[in-house]
Amino acid sequence: MDEFVKKASELRVNNAEIKPIHTEELVSDFAEVLDQRLRNGDESDTLKTGIRELDEITGGINPVDLVIVAARPAMGKTELALRITEGVASQVDKQTGHKKGVLIFSMEMSSRQIIERQIAGASGLSVSALRNPAKMDDEGWAGVSRGIGVVQNLDVWVVDASKLDVDQIRAISKRHKQEHPSLALILVDYLGLIEKPKAERNDLAIGYISSSLKEMAKELLTPVISLSQLSRDVEKRPNKRPVNGDLRDSGSIEQDADSIIMLYRDAAYNENSPAAKYAEIIVTKNRFGKTGTVYQEFKNGHFLDVDQAQAASACTQSSRPQQRRYQGGADV
Repeated sequence: MDEFVKKASELRVNNAEIKPIHTEELVSDFAEVLDQRLRNGDESDTLKTGIRELDEITGGINPVDLVIVAARPAMGKTELALRITEGVASQVDKQTGHKKGVLIFSMEMSSRQIIERQIAGASGLSVSALRNPAKMDDEGWAGVSRGIGVVQNLDVWVVDASKLDVDQIRAISKRHKQEHPSLALILVDYLGLIEKPKAERNDLAIGYISSSLKEMAKELLTPVISLSQLSRDVEKRPNKRPVNGDLRDSGSIEQDADSIIMLYRDAAYNENSPAAKYAEIIVTKNRFGKTGTVYQEFKNGHFLDVDQAQAASACTQSSRPQQRRYQGGADV
């Protein structure tokens, strides 16, 4: 039997185990949710990213959500994911009293590269500055000390493995959730590097992976953010801002995702653009709310809060057809 079919069949739940729930019970449960929101604040049962404008658009991330963050190389996918990681891990779980935990599956970068980026972000320094410490001044060292202190106090765990299939990811996540109940977010960097099951078509294999990540979120009541690459077809258009159809094998990913977030930086195509210092975080799908664009300054390889009206004005003036200038080094 084909491995893909076999794996898919193993996930089927015995019909005898599925029991309908009466609406009276559902209403009672939802009344408790409303009471919790009233006591703790609007949508307090959703996870906030720490980027206020993004949370205002999405309403936060639901415990069962699969969120896809996608972009062309070097747009800032991993950096945005780490910004969200710090935002989530800085919050306190009101039920346990402990800081919320994040589990990162890093299949592209080593754990050392991940911690280097985290410290750089918390320090406000570029990664290149950390790689040349002899050139840092006292202010730089003070920033490093401050950044290390921030990162050390976060409940963040990294799985450094280049070859994992989605079933291994589910097993590791389930065990970690049992051992660390404050786990609030699972980050997968990135979907295209997950070992694919054998299937007749690549889109079927990708579909199995994306649906499994969604099932994991539902099973563990812990949202999953998975990074994803975009098709090269983006480069062929005059307007290179990505859309959902640009996702590689987009059908299944788009269907399974509760939210899709695209990244775009005009500086990648035009270094003299009026929007060169800005990054656009574009919510292209939101199952439970509106879509829209959030702006951040992209400085030293990090996402920083910025005046939204000013950034929107600059980004609106850009959008001119340009040839891509790829930067060397690892994807950010």
